[in-house]
Amino acid sequence: MKWSDVRRRELIGSLVDYLTGKRILPIDDWRSRVWYSGLFEVPRDLFVPTTGWAVPFTEGKERAIDRRRDAGDWLKAVYSDTTIVTQRDDGATDPADPSGMPTSSLTLPSQSLALLGLLDVHDHHRVLEVGTGTGWTAGMLAWRLGHDRVVTVEIDKDLAEIARANLGSAGLDPPVAAGDGEQGFAEHAPYDRIHVTCGVRDVPAAWIEQARPGGVIVLPWLPPVTSFSGGHRLRLDVVGDGVAVGRFDGSCGYMLLRGQRHSSWSEPAGEPLVGTTLFDPRTISSLSDNPVDQGATVLLAALLPRVEVQVSRVRRQSRIVHTTMLRDLESDAQATCEAVDGEDKHTVTQYGSRRLWEELEAAYLEWIRLGRPARDRFGLTVSAGAGIDIWLDTPGQRIAPISR
Repeated sequence: MKWSDVRRRELIGSLVDYLTGKRILPIDDWRSRVWYSGLFEVPRDLFVPTTGWAVPFTEGKERAIDRRRDAGDWLKAVYSDTTIVTQRDDGATDPADPSGMPTSSLTLPSQSLALLGLLDVHDHHRVLEVGTGTGWTAGMLAWRLGHDRVVTVEIDKDLAEIARANLGSAGLDPPVAAGDGEQGFAEHAPYDRIHVTCGVRDVPAAWIEQARPGGVIVLPWLPPVTSFSGGHRLRLDVVGDGVAVGRFDGSCGYMLLRGQRHSSWSEPAGEPLVGTTLFDPRTISSLSDNPVDQGATVLLAALLPRVEVQVSRVRRQSRIVHTTMLRDLESDAQATCEAVDGEDKHTVTQYGSRRLWEELEAAYLEWIRLGRPARDRFGLTVSAGAGIDIWLDTPGQRIAPISR
């Protein structure tokens, strides 16, 4: 064994110790525990470009990594709980240049393994993966199930080619299709499992239709209202007739499916309605800081399904200004609320046919009136062609969106 292999196994061992300590996967279930073995068998460093941008989950700062300049730091980033940005601006910008928009990444191991564990694969399963990226999770699935039981789809032709080469270097050869994963891959359907590695706002009907009854779809659900803070891991069980039902399993943040990316915000139109509120906008922006409050983000998504929220924090002269911005994706309505440190009343500016800030306040206060239900009490039903229904406790308790 080469010294480089010894060093690699040492780093992987430390990563496995960290992940088991965090109980990312239950170690008493061999189907989950096997993914830890996969870390040794499908080395992540074979799927990382020479240059990239490291985003650690816990320790350390975001930074550029370059294998040629500092191989030790590059390898440390690869084998820690770190997301590696591997593409920016759809390939137009070096991944190590933070000025570009991240458009592909190798997700941190704790998130990747949590989704693979939630997938609950069995030996006989056939799996569709949507979003190949550099190919690592496709490699993990192919190692676990065999090359002939996995197909992975990547919309970016250049990334698909890179993934094929990376998989080959690891001795793996699952089919890598260059195409729009939003359409699934009907040629190999039906699938027992569908593994989605990009953020999803609206679950495509094709995925439900290409999964067999009793099949499972695992995805990062990123509704517009939580776009500022990430989203939720979601497991959907397909019940047939174009319907899938599921519940949430923790938080996650992924780059959106390319066909569902955010559009640019436009300047608001018309005359503004300006007022004040005692409701602090930081109540909304801080929801992502506390796992106990994640139920509120699900209820906001149910009541305001097409409202996008963004937040900012800037220094204005000697004080900090916290701004929460809202827009309706289906009309001209927009709103902003500014909170200035040291002031009790906050300025609200609203445009268009809807009073978005008032709706957001009402949605949050409804969560309190319901007793602050936790995220695990909510569920979601997806019907092909009919969209998403969110419910509390049972599918019969659907939460209707706020009427316009």
